Amino acid sequence: MNSAIQCIVLLACITVCTSAIIERCQCPQTTDKPVKSSLIHDVKIYEPRPYCSSLEVIVILKNKSQVCLNPESKFTKALLDHMKKQKKAARQAKLSTTTTTTTAATTTSAATNHL
Repeated sequence: MNSAIQCIVLLACITVCTSAIIERCQCPQTTDKPVKSSLIHDVKIYEPRPYCSSLEVIVILKNKSQVCLNPESKFTKALLDHMKKQKKAARQAKLSTTTTTTTAATTTSAATNHL
């Protein structure tokens, strides 16, 4: 009976140990080479995490392959700066659209009240 319990505990331990997700960096190697912007589908940025102390910049190409960029390279810094500017411009455009819509609605409402 004792050996049966030991076998069950051993099997449970093996199951838990082999099914655990081992987190690690996604980019074991990076490149400094530029990637043509026409080939880029998406860019993923992973900040340092407890299991990976590196900033990771992964470019997903249109053919679904991935390229890990060196976050210190000139190309990567320029790409991240460009993305940051695009996000800022999109936020400002959204704000100006909201402000214009609100102003137009207020003006229309005020004009209706005067009639």
